[in-house]
Amino acid sequence: MSTSQDQGYWYLASYPKSGNTWCRVFITELMRLASAEPNDELNLNRDIETGAIASSRLWLDDQLGINSCDLSFAELDVLRGSAGDSAWLYAEGERFHKVHDAFRSLDSRGRPVVSTQECLGVVYILRHPEDVVVSLSHFFSWSLQQCVDFLLDPKAALVPTEFRGGQQVRQHMGRWDQHLTSWVDQQQLPVLTIRYEDMLANGLATFSQLAEFLGLPSDPQLIEQAIENTSIDRLKKLEDEVDGFAEKPTGCDRFFRSGRSGEGAEQLSLQQRKQLAKGLADAMARYNYEGPSVD
Repeated sequence: MSTSQDQGYWYLASYPKSGNTWCRVFITELMRLASAEPNDELNLNRDIETGAIASSRLWLDDQLGINSCDLSFAELDVLRGSAGDSAWLYAEGERFHKVHDAFRSLDSRGRPVVSTQECLGVVYILRHPEDVVVSLSHFFSWSLQQCVDFLLDPKAALVPTEFRGGQQVRQHMGRWDQHLTSWVDQQQLPVLTIRYEDMLANGLATFSQLAEFLGLPSDPQLIEQAIENTSIDRLKKLEDEVDGFAEKPTGCDRFFRSGRSGEGAEQLSLQQRKQLAKGLADAMARYNYEGPSVD
């Protein structure tokens, strides 16, 4: 049975710190502006309700009818793709779900770790890995070298304490290039791939493409207004107005920090940049990301 855009749902997939939240805020603002009676100014901690993150422990427990704390992450990864048959995924206004997991994990036995039933497609957001390193470093209070090593680790994951709860389950990512190809090369769901750099430099064209793919209002004036209302400078101001974005981790000064491209080339050592360029060469070339020459 085919699924209409009013009934189906979408994934917004990305490696962490690649522009996923920016996309979610833009979608929220575009829908707000297109509504018959738009509310007052966007409130980051009240209005960003595009959907939950796919690694939500509470949602998985509800969908699977289990206490996920009783299972290892390896056991849970096999089950996760079967979650999502309820109306939660199709709720009006909450149909765009954030995902940081790779499409499959090392333990999922070849199965997706997300539900694909009735899914209309995936927006995959990517960013230059050098800039991801810098942003991760600020977000998690890790050293730059720790972040370089993380992007190059085939077992990389965000891992809460196993068997002890927490709001999310393990999110397996693997190397940056493995994460990318796991989503853009899978054959089960349609994919739109957008680069963070194009969101910055060619906002109208890039966000118009996003809106069209997701079946959202595509009027250029609405899209331009939504872009203006969700610029990085504007988001920093909105974050200050709510005394910190709710998704900011403890120890992080602010969620919306710089938003610039090119910080990796400025802040990483030549050796660190060469590590990334060597380890991620094929994927970087595929998406026109430059790095230093590697011996």
